[in-house]
Amino acid sequence: MTSELYEKLTQLQWLLNKQQIRAWAVNGPMADTTRGQGRILAVLKLKDGISTKDLSYLLGLRISSLNELLSKMEKGGYVTREPSEQDKRVMLVKLTEKGRNKQQQETFGISDVFSCLSEEEQELLGEYLDRIIAALHERFGAQGDEMLEKMEALRERFGNMGGFFGGRER
Repeated sequence: MTSELYEKLTQLQWLLNKQQIRAWAVNGPMADTTRGQGRILAVLKLKDGISTKDLSYLLGLRISSLNELLSKMEKGGYVTREPSEQDKRVMLVKLTEKGRNKQQQETFGISDVFSCLSEEEQELLGEYLDRIIAALHERFGAQGDEMLEKMEALRERFGNMGGFFGGRER
């Protein structure tokens, strides 16, 4: 039974990845809220006018990588970078009207993926996944704990931002 469950999880992962690739092909780089420009757009929709330093920290990107993505988005007319009024050395990233109006598809069709389960079944599945994740974190020790600590630090610094950090809304 264990190998069958593992195979089913592997198949699910493969199908979710296929859905993500299809969404990117149809809607372009900003459709995917888990990668690149799409992640930036998703964060700015939750917290517009954020400093490049905070955005870099929040997304786990080097400043140079972030600036490259922001340059592309500026050229496309989705964002602007302006000096902060409090400290002119700090650059704030803001959405333009075009950026605010850019529709993003749910990368994985999240609501569709779980619509075949009742709310109770979804809660049970969530509890089972939490137990599996906890067991794997325990097995991997500090590596798993480091990721959880980083997620918690992000929640404390920026708030949960509508579930952006993977937790349930508080």
